[in-house]
Formats: sequence, C-alpha cells, structure tokens
Amino acid sequence: MSRMGYAGMRTRAVSAFVVSALLVAMFPVAGTASPATARLANPGSTKAVLELYSKPVLDVQGGVLRPLDADDTIAGAVALTATPVGGTLDFATDTTDVYSITLAAGTRFTLVLSGASTLSADAYLYAPFVTDADATAALVGTLGDAYPKKLTFDVPAGLAGEYYLAIDAAGGSGSYSLTWSNFVIPTGLDDEIPGVVPPGATIDGSLAETTDVDDVFRVVLGEGQRLQAALTGDAGTDFDLHLYDPDTAKVGSVLPIAGSAGADSSEYFVYEVPTGKSGTYYLAVHAAVGTGAYSLTWSVDTVPAGTWETTAAATPLATANGTVTDTLDRLSDANDFMRRSFSAGDRLEISLTGAVGTDFDVYVYGPGSADPIAKSDKTTYPERVSLDISTAGVYYIEVASFSGSGQYQLTYVTSRTPVWTETGRLSGQDRFKTAVKLSEAAYAAGSCPTVVLATGENFPDALSASGLAGVYDSPILLTRKYVVPAEVLSELVRLGATKVVIVGGPPAVAPEVVKALQNRGLTVTRVDGVNRYSTSAEVAREVARLKGPLFAKAAFVARADVFADALAVAPFAYSQGYPVLLTRSDALVTECSGVITSLGISQIYVAGSEKAVSGAVVRAIDALPAVVSPVVRLKGNDRYGTAAAIAEYGVDFWWGSASYVGVATGLNFPDALGGGAVCGSRGGVMLLTPPTSLSTAASGFISAHAGEVLKTEVFGGSNVVRDVVKSQMNALLQ
Repeated sequence: MSRMGYAGMRTRAVSAFVVSALLVAMFPVAGTASPATARLANPGSTKAVLELYSKPVLDVQGGVLRPLDADDTIAGAVALTATPVGGTLDFATDTTDVYSITLAAGTRFTLVLSGASTLSADAYLYAPFVTDADATAALVGTLGDAYPKKLTFDVPAGLAGEYYLAIDAAGGSGSYSLTWSNFVIPTGLDDEIPGVVPPGATIDGSLAETTDVDDVFRVVLGEGQRLQAALTGDAGTDFDLHLYDPDTAKVGSVLPIAGSAGADSSEYFVYEVPTGKSGTYYLAVHAAVGTGAYSLTWSVDTVPAGTWETTAAATPLATANGTVTDTLDRLSDANDFMRRSFSAGDRLEISLTGAVGTDFDVYVYGPGSADPIAKSDKTTYPERVSLDISTAGVYYIEVASFSGSGQYQLTYVTSRTPVWTETGRLSGQDRFKTAVKLSEAAYAAGSCPTVVLATGENFPDALSASGLAGVYDSPILLTRKYVVPAEVLSELVRLGATKVVIVGGPPAVAPEVVKALQNRGLTVTRVDGVNRYSTSAEVAREVARLKGPLFAKAAFVARADVFADALAVAPFAYSQGYPVLLTRSDALVTECSGVITSLGISQIYVAGSEKAVSGAVVRAIDALPAVVSPVVRLKGNDRYGTAAAIAEYGVDFWWGSASYVGVATGLNFPDALGGGAVCGSRGGVMLLTPPTSLSTAASGFISAHAGEVLKTEVFGGSNVVRDVVKSQMNALLQ
C-alpha cells in the first residue's frame, strides 16, 4: 500500500524517549518566554508527555518489538491484539501495517502511537465499509511531527462493525508501538470536559477501567501560578493524573500537557502556568487498570520569584574543562544556567549526576536559540550530552529539576571534533596481549587504581565482568589459569593499579595467580560463586554495593552456555552499571531469580531470541515481585543480528552512541570481552561479525548511522577478523 489519507512527510522525532518505562511520577513544566528575560524554553513539557504515554513495547510474552506478519492492505488486515502492540516499518520496503478491530456503537476508541527516532509514522482509522484506503479518506488520523501521537474516535449509532487501523510510514524505518483502549463513552458530569468544580482540596472518588474511566475537575489557573496534585488509590489499581490545557474540548482528544503515570496509583506532579496561558484547565483522574477508590489532593499557589533562573544570571565557565557542584529545589530553585563561548569545530561533552530521589536534566542552547539544540532528559543518571559546535558564539548550559531536590554535579569537557579516517585494529599476538592493547588504547597511564581480571581460557565467569569493570572504570585484562602473562603484569604497572578484582573462582583463576599478584604488592579480591550462575549473581551484588543509591536496579539476562549474547550487551553493562546475569535457556535458575529479588531489580533486558532465552524464562522473570517493568527482549535472527539490535536499542536509549563502533568476532569470546569494556568506556557500541566477511547486521547498523560514526576499530588480529572486514567497513563510511 502506498501513501494513505492526509499524511505528509514528518520530521525526525525526539529520540531520547523511544520506548521507555514509566519510572518518574513528577512532571513539572516551565513557561515559554524570550531569551534573557525568563527560562529560554519549555523542554520539560515534552518529557512530561512522553513519560505519560511511552509505555514499554512488548510482545505477548514480554519480548521485544517484532515485525508483524500482516499484509499492507485492508484485505490482509490482522486482528488487533491486546495492548500494547508493536511492529516495524520501512518506508522503502514495508510501508504499512493494517489491523482490524470490532467497535460497538456508543464506544470510544483511543490510540497512542510511539516510534523510534529513525521512523516517521502516522495512524489512521477507516470505516467498516472501506476496502481500499488509498481511495477513501480516513475517519481520523494522527498529526504532528513528534511522538507520541494520539487519535480518538467515538463510534456513532448505526456504525458498529469491523474498523481498520493503518500504521503508515512517512519516511525512514524502525519500530513502533501502539497503546489502545475501547470503552463505553462516559455520560456523567464528571466524566468529560468541562467536568466539575472540585468540592475541596481533597477529593475522594472511585473509577472503573471499563465503565467509569475518568473523573474530570476544572481548575482556573493564572499566569505565574502553580498547580500541585497528588493521588493515591486502592491496591491493585493503576490510576493516573492527566492535565489538559484550556483549549481541550474532550478528554483523550489531545495529549495531556502534564501529569503522572506510574506503575500504580501513587502519583504526583507539578505544573506551572506559562506566560499567556491563563484559563480553565482540566485535571483528570484516569483509570488505566482496575476498579477502586482514590483520594486526590490538589493546591494552587504562586510560583516564588526567582524559582526559574534566566540566562541573564548565567554563571560564566572560566575554563575549557571543569566540574560544577550545586543544588536545586524543584519548588524554589528549579534550574541553573551556565555560559561559555565556543569556536566552530569544538566538541562539548557534558555529564550530569544528581542526588538520590532527584531527576535533573541538562539542556544546551546555541547562540540566539530559544529552544535546546541538545539535551539529555532520561529518568536515570548519568545524563550525558555530546555536542559538536558548528557555529561560534556563546552557548548556555541549563541544569533543570524535573523532579526532586538535592545536589548535582556537572562535568564538562571541551575538545576538537574528531573526523573519521579509516578503521583501525587493536590486536596482539594472542588473546592476552590483545586485551593489553585494548587497555593501552583506552586507558591513560595511572588512571586505573583498581583493575578487573578474568580468565582468558574459558568464558562463563568472564561474561559477568563488564558491569563490574564499568563501576571501576577499568579495562578487563585476561590471565591464564595458573600464570599471569608478563604483558598483563606490565600493564597493571602502567595503569597504576593497586588493587586487582578477579572475577571467577579458583577453577577459573587459580590461587597461584592471586599469590603472584600479591607478591607484587597488589591487593587482590575475588568475586565468585560455586558456578557460573552464582558468579554472575555475586558480581551483580558487588555492582549494587559499589553503586550504592545510584544503582539503577536494572540488569541484563543472557544464556550462560553460549557467550555471544552476553558479550553483545557488555558495552552497555559497562557504561550503565547494569549487571549481566546468567541463566539456563529453558529455565530461570534460582541464582538469577534470587539476586533479582534481593537487589530489587525492577527492569530486566533479555539478550537473545526465544531459542537463546525461552519464553518460559521471560515469563518467570516477569512474575518476580521486584520486576515491576515489563521484561524487554533484545534479539535478532542470529548472534550478529542480536548484537546489532542491542546496539540500536542502546543508541535509542542514550546508553551509548554510534560515534564509536567496535567490531569483534562472534565466534570466540576473549577479544569481545575486552573490546566491550573499551566500547563502554568510549560511550560507543560493539558489533559482532564472522571472521571472513562483515555480518549483514553489522553492515546495516554502520550504514544506518554512517553520519554519526567518527571512529571504527576491529578487535583482534587478522586471523580472527580478516582485513577484508576492515575494508568493508571503510567502504560503508567513505
């Protein structure tokens, strides 16, 4: 099917959200004003809406997005399954997916479409009698440039039947997700805009997800005022808060401008009225899941003067590199501005961390720009921005509180923008010397007081090392079982190591190695278990202990009997501090489930297809009480496709960037083990390939991100990854 309805080409959407779990429950929004007189823009509003509607995209067993087996025509429509629904589109080869759904008269159908930053897509709903969407106008469709996009349709009397929903690519390619609902159109006074006047500062009510979906309250707000709303609900319910602006005619017809949509009914948000936006706002308590009672408290006050700092108060950054430590309070001191002049060709890199319980974001504004030209507004730390300067002038850096109050630390580094030349190779005469070469290339002399060491002779224990190495900002060096290679000992000296952490038990790294290291004055500790599963669990506990309150409570899970999938996640395990947990393919081992439970790990990313980690394992993980976010499966058609899928997901979620791409063989583990740490330390990705030709999946990733790639390297000698692979990579980037 070709272009449909009234859709046109869409611009690239903000990529930071893609498909993310609803982790944050506070959504402050600041007003828009002119530069130097108020806060420059309203970037928090985008994040607020994305948080409300970016539900995780899963298959029916909690897996990753997968292409639909649907035709591109109404005749081949596939029945719409339970929400959420995911698929993929490609403007060049697979433009449209068509679904069918039976709708009864007097019901309301709502849909929210989200998608990858590489895909521009829209949704259209067609009437039951339509047989050719190209020749018939849609009843309703999504509009706008950025995800999420929403449509709502009320089924009139006499028009019950099978409707058709088309998801149509306007450009690009990538994954999309749909969250949808269908319920009886509400008729109560408080069920629809204009709603009712709140009877007091505390409101007790009840909702049912199928018969009484919304309670709507109208609140008059003026410029400079702030609305705070908090919600609690019965156990087992998931009630949310949505705030609609004065121009909204019907609940659900447009996206809310603010709100809170966590995993249960404990919600809170703050909204501050922008300049020129006085009017009657509509506060809706929405039943996402369940039936029960709720209690809503709300208040309106005046935003204290000086809550939002202006660019006029920006603090000059006197040096090209530095660290700024300060505090923010969401309700009284919500942001800080800094400024510095940059030249064309400069690269600005920023890293932001904040105290526990805060969600601070970082924005960068260019000369004369009222909107951010770069940002990082994730729900977890660190927030990172890398900006290549093309226009000389004064740039403003803003740290803003999205939620919470406390201390932050912002580190900024200025360098010159690198230019890609050709693919390099990091290799030694054997796997141990290659690991040393990798370390030499990525870690400066004297920079690693603690170094992680693993066996180079077998993979199971070593698979878990990447997350721990990331916490220490350490390379992963390899050793023989009984003897430490001389090159490794020399590298420990160059790195300035005073401590070595061995991953794996005596069967993998013998006591003789420990003694040899101690004889050189090094402190040696060991993280191990009785088997590969318990070793990975013990490494996870050590990562959590070292990270403390900054532990993100997220982890990767991979099969333990094959190394490729676990190694594919190594760069992101390193950069994000996510442990790599091992399990059997056909059953969740108790060591894995136990550590997930004991550490309260709430988000799991499964590496590999159903053949690698079965659906039964995913369901068992999803059933663990600690795992409150649906399990996400990252998979491809083979180990090379899985590595590329993981890299793509990581770039979409800002775990890393495609500016640095490392490539290792997918047929052996040592080079990819050390290479994963290098990729993680450089904020990049790692792809896997057969030795004699660049894998199709790796080639596709490099081609798709060619404009972003600045450095490419192959890990291992030419006997492991042939020179033809380097040539193929160069050809894609020249």
